[in-house]
Amino acid sequence: MAMKDFRKVTPSRRTDVPKQKKYNKYKEELRSDFHQRCGYCGDHDFFRDTYYEVDHFVPKDLDISRELDYSNLVYSCRSCNNSKRAKWPTNDPNKPNDGKIGWIDPCDADYSNHFERLDDGSIKAITPLGNWMWTALSMGKPDHRLKYMLEQLRIELKKTDDLDVEDPEELKAIKELNAKYREFEESLLGYPNFN
Repeated sequence: MAMKDFRKVTPSRRTDVPKQKKYNKYKEELRSDFHQRCGYCGDHDFFRDTYYEVDHFVPKDLDISRELDYSNLVYSCRSCNNSKRAKWPTNDPNKPNDGKIGWIDPCDADYSNHFERLDDGSIKAITPLGNWMWTALSMGKPDHRLKYMLEQLRIELKKTDDLDVEDPEELKAIKELNAKYREFEESLLGYPNFN
């Protein structure tokens, strides 16, 4: 079974953002507009927001005039941003793709028509253009599946917070599972603690 929009929600950039002198100053607005998710792969930044960056949809090398254009910026995980870099196969800043290779702006509703998310968290390309983007963005990396499954586990465990369980053994088991998950999630937040 696959999800309609594999990223859970299609992002939308606001239009009333005050002008900034550096593109990375837009990061918080973009984070909000992209629902704390990478525009390309949909990974949530819930445990590593410092590894999310501001990408230029049309690369700066191709059109420097769009460097500070908010409508050209994408909230992106480091993995997708590093994979995309300055790739722009059409070499025309006004033509993101030719129908088979190239890009679709992640805020375009058509973007999600090229991918689906499988139950195991894998991202699957379902069109030739989607396949080109999937390959270019290295969407087959296991970290995309891991982040998706962690998010699903987090959602399910959150539901247990409000359960009214009468059996003390079941309640104890639920609390232990929640504690183990939260400890695991915390361990992913930063550097390992070798003490």
